[in-house]
Amino acid sequence: MLRPLINFYQRHAARRMFTRWSPLYETEVAENSYSAADAVARAALPLLATRNANKPLIADIGIGTGLLAQQIYDSYPCRIIGLDFTEDMMAVAAAREIAELLVKCDAGKDVWPILDNSCGMVISAGLGEYLSPEMLQHFLNESARVLQQNAPLVFTYMPAAKNEKKTTYWRGHSGSYLVFGYEPEEMEERLAKAGLSLKRHEAPFKGCVFADGSSYDYRLIIAEAS
Repeated sequence: MLRPLINFYQRHAARRMFTRWSPLYETEVAENSYSAADAVARAALPLLATRNANKPLIADIGIGTGLLAQQIYDSYPCRIIGLDFTEDMMAVAAAREIAELLVKCDAGKDVWPILDNSCGMVISAGLGEYLSPEMLQHFLNESARVLQQNAPLVFTYMPAAKNEKKTTYWRGHSGSYLVFGYEPEEMEERLAKAGLSLKRHEAPFKGCVFADGSSYDYRLIIAEAS
């Protein structure tokens, strides 16, 4: 009974928070040295070059304001479809005029409006920490469904150490919500459950550094569809 309540709360809390945050989002993440989008772009672009596909379809899941998608679009000829559940964030992304399609979608619950085996890559930066275990597994399952054979999924998540509390309550000026961390071993098990093959699991790196000196880590994963 508790899990559905947690999922319900998180969906509404995160959507409310991002709606409030959208006008200041890009300014504040720059001030806090937010690095997830840059890290995913650095990992994704060499993979795109190696695959050398002609204008591949790339799904940016949790596209937000388009920080990651912009880097991909500027660096490699591609078509981008973006999914997000916050209209205000997607409005900023739409103004960039880089996405072939932007769709309001709860990526941790809804079936993604993308055809099976149609994507040359799935990317996601800074979404994992907002996904409960059920939402995360749905994200991985849908990634596996829409990816072409051997096409990569590149995403970040917030690592948790063994015996460390994995769900924490965060309260900021834009609102409160839950943050979910995952042990690396659990993340790899969930990838396998979705039918994804792990190709690279990078060491922790600083995801944000705040003005008071506090920070949090991310890890980056590259996996492939079977």
